[in-house]
Amino acid sequence: MKTKTRLSSFLYSFVFLVVLVSISLASGTEETLNGKEKPLCLGIGNQMNPAISEDFVVWQDERDGNFDIYLYDFSTGRETALISDEKKDEIEPAISGNRIAFVKSEGKNSDIYLYDIPTKKQTKICLEKHDQREPDISGKYIVWTDERSTDLDVYMFDIETGTESLVYSGPGDQSQPAISGDIIVWRDSRNGNDDIYMYDIKTGKVKPLVTDPAEQSNPAIEGNIVVWEDRRNGDLDIYMYDLSTGEETMVKKSPGGQKAPEISDGRIVWADSENKGSNIHIYDIASGEEKTVSTSSEYQGNPVISKNRIVWENPSKGVYDLYLFEEEEVSLSNEEDESNSEPVTKENGEEKKSPLGITPVLLSMGTACAIFRRRN
Repeated sequence: MKTKTRLSSFLYSFVFLVVLVSISLASGTEETLNGKEKPLCLGIGNQMNPAISEDFVVWQDERDGNFDIYLYDFSTGRETALISDEKKDEIEPAISGNRIAFVKSEGKNSDIYLYDIPTKKQTKICLEKHDQREPDISGKYIVWTDERSTDLDVYMFDIETGTESLVYSGPGDQSQPAISGDIIVWRDSRNGNDDIYMYDIKTGKVKPLVTDPAEQSNPAIEGNIVVWEDRRNGDLDIYMYDLSTGEETMVKKSPGGQKAPEISDGRIVWADSENKGSNIHIYDIASGEEKTVSTSSEYQGNPVISKNRIVWENPSKGVYDLYLFEEEEVSLSNEEDESNSEPVTKENGEEKKSPLGITPVLLSMGTACAIFRRRN
């Protein structure tokens, strides 16, 4: 009698364990973005700092010994060595429409230039003797980090009027500027730690966005949405701020770091280290859904996004290459068919549907349990 009781208890416990494991595996599966991934550039040397706008991707490329600016045009499928100078490095490209802002560097001096794609014309924007770095561009405005004062400051250039102006110069460093329309955001250390501040070009007013005692850095902006890296929880997490509502929201918090956020069309991408290495993730603000873009390699970083295209750096054999993911739409009918379909198994090489959507292992265990109870 004791033996039967022990066997019965063991069988019930085993079935319960199998059920728990099956549920855990099903719930732990992370949804991936639907689309195709492929190499964008696997040239000699490093391909780094990608930037994307509509049909154009630009990056700094080391294949010829020093860094040049290369461009890939999705409308033609062609790659072009766009900006090249044997004596200087062209680095840190930023793009808006047909305009590219970039840094031309020689020795200890770095300056800001503008390149117009249709006319192939280069224009010197700022040649002040100290370094100018970290350019960004939106429409007619270029912003950058400038070292002409004791601390780092943010400057701006109006392409249409040809005028340069100081955005902000104050205590501490102002760096990592990003711009969308008439709003400029940057990392600011005036309070002794890194915070996020903003400047409205129309009103001429500066105001703090995030002043948490922890570090906030790497801001990006699109329209009314500002995103950044945040250390208030220990590791780097992704936060966002809605300028239209004044609301701050935590986008992603998990073990490991989430860093290098970018935003386009209401979707945020970043490099996520919650698992081994780092992979590219995406978050849709409207739906609140997070998906994995790619896990094809162990270390991926510095993603950029424009509409359905995502580009990132991928280290391989000691150098950085560029990879591309193009999202594909999933038809509603296909999604409904998949969601309504029952689990399928194979028996003697033929597909066989499991009744009630139960996996064969669980069904067999349930049957065994029923038989055992009947016999005992």
